[in-house]
Amino acid sequence: MNETMLAGRRVLVTGAATGIGRATAEYLVGLGAKVFGTGLDEAEGQALAADYAAQTLPLLFRRANLTQEADVQSVVKEAVAAFGGLDAVVNCAGIYMTGKRLEDVSDVEWDRTIAVNLTAIFRVCRATLPLLRTAGGGSVVNVASVHAIATVPGVPAYAASKAAVTGLSRQMALDYAVDRIRVNSVIVGSVATRMTLDGLEEAGGAEALGLSFADNRIARIANPREIATTIGFLISDAASFVTGSAFVADGGMLARLM
Repeated sequence: MNETMLAGRRVLVTGAATGIGRATAEYLVGLGAKVFGTGLDEAEGQALAADYAAQTLPLLFRRANLTQEADVQSVVKEAVAAFGGLDAVVNCAGIYMTGKRLEDVSDVEWDRTIAVNLTAIFRVCRATLPLLRTAGGGSVVNVASVHAIATVPGVPAYAASKAAVTGLSRQMALDYAVDRIRVNSVIVGSVATRMTLDGLEEAGGAEALGLSFADNRIARIANPREIATTIGFLISDAASFVTGSAFVADGGMLARLM
């Protein structure tokens, strides 16, 4: 993809302070997009925005808790004020909970996982789909996980939330095709983010789970930028015939799990 492939595209990226969201925000700006990022880590997010401001590149950031409707509305309002509208939305924000069977999961843990991984996507899309329609069409990409398809012990809330993300994405693709809005999810494997690395440490390390950082291994751990490039493709015109897809970018993890 060349440096002007997304020239002028106005994109909202959630979870943009760290991990996949941050890599995506940086990658999209590199392709010419204007990015409004949001996330919980204000220090990381503001440092990112300051770095790009120093380069006179359009990457803005606002801290927000997307489980709160008021924060969703504020973020969307500020993004529109900054860019005049939106052409794409990328939902990267998420949390991971591991090590518990269903009977050991509290209501608080369940509700928080669903709120962050699923309900926040619902709220962000509800607020932004009318803006994409006004722009004449656009693209939504929701980050899901291999756990939506083939999971492992101890992650009931996470697996349920990510399976729901893929289902919601397919359904929106059907409803909004008439508005020329494409909606896809990305099925990711293990990615070297703060969330994943903390989970790996808790599980006894990558090798204990059959994972590796080595490039020649199936189901290796990805660099976040490798997921960002997939997202960049999905919101670009190169993916004009791709909608309703659960697009797999997992380094072969599902081939091993299934």
